[in-house]
Amino acid sequence: MKDLLDRYLAAVGRELPDRQRVDITAELRDELLTKIELREEAAGRPLERSEVEAVLLEFGHPLIIAGRYRKVQHLVGPEVFPVWWAGLKLSLCIVAAVYLVVAILHLTFAVGGPFADDQFPSLVTALLTTFGAVTLVAVVVERLNLQRFVYRWRPRQLPPAGVKPTSPFEREVEIGMEVVFILWWLEIIRFRNLFPLGDLVAELDRTVFDPWFWPVLAYSGYGLLTNVVGLMRPGAAQLNATLTLVRSVIVVGMSLGLLQAGHWVNVTSTLIPSHLLPTVQENFDLGVKVSLVVTAVSMAIKAVFDARRLWRARQDAQTPLSTRAA
Repeated sequence: MKDLLDRYLAAVGRELPDRQRVDITAELRDELLTKIELREEAAGRPLERSEVEAVLLEFGHPLIIAGRYRKVQHLVGPEVFPVWWAGLKLSLCIVAAVYLVVAILHLTFAVGGPFADDQFPSLVTALLTTFGAVTLVAVVVERLNLQRFVYRWRPRQLPPAGVKPTSPFEREVEIGMEVVFILWWLEIIRFRNLFPLGDLVAELDRTVFDPWFWPVLAYSGYGLLTNVVGLMRPGAAQLNATLTLVRSVIVVGMSLGLLQAGHWVNVTSTLIPSHLLPTVQENFDLGVKVSLVVTAVSMAIKAVFDARRLWRARQDAQTPLSTRAA
């Protein structure tokens, strides 16, 4: 199947130097196609998906193949270095995502919130600790000859070619934000008032949002699940595309449903003159309305693209590799 070969070469290419990527992946493609064609000639038929996987498994893990083209190997041996480098990048992304979420919480949490300064080490300390921990694991893997466990993989687990996958950093930040939103929606945490006028308070109209309490909570949990699955299984292209498509459709439906209310925020203030307060109220409601419309339109467009991408992925998965080679 052509998508397996494309995924494999894309996975190798992501680890190659920019100046050599095109030439090396073209060379590897020719070599792999030759191996597959020889297998097809011997079998007298196009190879099945599992047989193509067997060829790629025999050829080697993408990190190992890409590692052979690196001029410099540091800290650990050449076989473990690629997985050390990939693990280090992922770990640093996780640390950066955690500290970004914490920084946002420090700006928005009410005084006395659960994220105090003394509960987290400095960013430099966290980065150095992460670097040391990942390096130590790589050294242990090499010394105990555990590479066979680290490099267990299947070609179908690789991200699809031609589509830039969502980075782990983006997914980790979204997971953090989803957790914060769920805690806020459940009223476990509160946010400080950020308006220029200290006594200006804008609160959700409970008569409007109370009926949406469980749908919004369920959607937030579903969004959290979508990002966790995408982070743990980036190669499950059809599963991730389906989850994302459903998420987009849900957002469109919820946005259109909330638009029916016409009023969403209650604004109160003792400093703003009473005759101006209705205008302020209308401006807040207008802002919410515009946001809901933009969200519904953008997510509808995204759903169309997600559906198209999912359809193409299924078509590619069903196309024989010999057709692609021709």
